[in-house]
Amino acid sequence: MLKISIIEGHHLVQQRQTKNGVRYFQEAYVHLGGAFPQQIEIPLRAPTDGKPIGDYELDISTFQVGRFKNLELNPFELRLKPADQPRATSKAS
Repeated sequence: MLKISIIEGHHLVQQRQTKNGVRYFQEAYVHLGGAFPQQIEIPLRAPTDGKPIGDYELDISTFQVGRFKNLELNPFELRLKPADQPRATSKAS
C-alpha cells in the first residue's frame, strides 16, 4: 500500500487564506518508490484534524468512482489510517 509519512518539524497544521475562506492542511511525504519521498499537502476540514507524527496509508474510503467510471482519489478528503507495523516473527527452537 502507499506509505505516507508525517515527520517532525512538518507535522503542524497550517492554514492558507483563499477567496472562499481559510484552508487547513498538513504537510506529509509520500513514498512512490523513487530515491526520495515527495512532499504533499493533506487537506483538513479543521485544525484539530491534524495527524500525529508517524507512518500512514490511504484509507479505502478516500477512493471513489468518477463520472466516467474511473477510479479516482478524492483530492479534498485524503483519509489516512496508521500503517501496519511489521509483525514480529517467532523463531522455533
